[in-house]
Amino acid sequence: MPVWAERGFDMQAGRFRERLDIAGHPLAVPHRSMVQARQIFVFADAAAAGWFPEGGALAEAAMAALLRDFARDDGTRASFAFSIDPHSGATVSEVRDTYAHAFLLFSVGALYRLNRDETLLALADRILAFVETELTDPVHGGLFDAVPAPAEKRQNPHMHLLEAYLFLAEVAPGRGYAERAGQLVKLFERHFLRDGLLLEYFTSDWQVAAHAAWEPGHHFEWVWLLDQYAQLTGSHTDEAMEQLFASAAAHGVTAEGLILDELSPAFAILKHSRRLWPHTEAIKAAATRHMRGDAGARNWADLIAGALTHHFLDTPFPGGWIDHRAPDGTALVDYVPASSLYHLLLGARVAAQGFAPAPEPAKA
Repeated sequence: MPVWAERGFDMQAGRFRERLDIAGHPLAVPHRSMVQARQIFVFADAAAAGWFPEGGALAEAAMAALLRDFARDDGTRASFAFSIDPHSGATVSEVRDTYAHAFLLFSVGALYRLNRDETLLALADRILAFVETELTDPVHGGLFDAVPAPAEKRQNPHMHLLEAYLFLAEVAPGRGYAERAGQLVKLFERHFLRDGLLLEYFTSDWQVAAHAAWEPGHHFEWVWLLDQYAQLTGSHTDEAMEQLFASAAAHGVTAEGLILDELSPAFAILKHSRRLWPHTEAIKAAATRHMRGDAGARNWADLIAGALTHHFLDTPFPGGWIDHRAPDGTALVDYVPASSLYHLLLGARVAAQGFAPAPEPAKA
């Protein structure tokens, strides 16, 4: 956290930096609204947890810059440009990306939980109005990937919008977020989960795309999300959680605890490379299973955490990471992306809660 609060924050612009080079210096690449939102969540959440109290001020400054530099807000609907120039602040891409808007809602919720600023809930309402009028498909249901809308749909933005709705339902109950989360879980059951696998790519009318694929990391992420939904609503999600975890653990994880990027529905490996983030999602899934009574979940999480630590973390500099590696261990990127910190922080937070030691029994 200190590294990314210092090297990873542009004090003059009040924004988080998109990435650092392998020496830990900022790179002048376009700043994405998604990354700003993720970092606002990270630093607000770390401040709320007491892990990094000074993070709250950075999160508030970055939210102000996000509204200043990315937002188009007419008082009814608010949307955010995909990216801006890091120096001038001029818009680079006007695309309105669904994935980014999911994280924008997530960041608003995290900052609201920290400072209880009611204007943030009003902002969330305006973002939601844009999502539901411009990014939602009125014919076939679900979300377009962006506007302008590409031909294909993906499950991924829906997953992160569910994450945002669940978080907002917890910190701002009674505003319809739990009901919206329920609609996305129904979409998951109707379209995403096919024969026990969470498929990634679809046509506009929800047929499976010709390049059908699934990602073990997203399987693990949905295990945690479905548990969060079950806790919120009392719904029974056990069967889907078990299917997702079983297929990912059996086919997507190597003997040393490394997680493959992508497989086909027939379990052929489509991408042999490994990224950092699926390992944090696997730890979250294991923590969820541990809390549900899986006696082997802690040791399995230790295996994954060992692979994460050994292959990805504290390199190329302390507090940095390698985001993507080839099967032989070669780094596939020559920079350190800020976006990975969201996965690391949330993985650590869920693990700290899920694997907390049992309280001492009260003495008679």
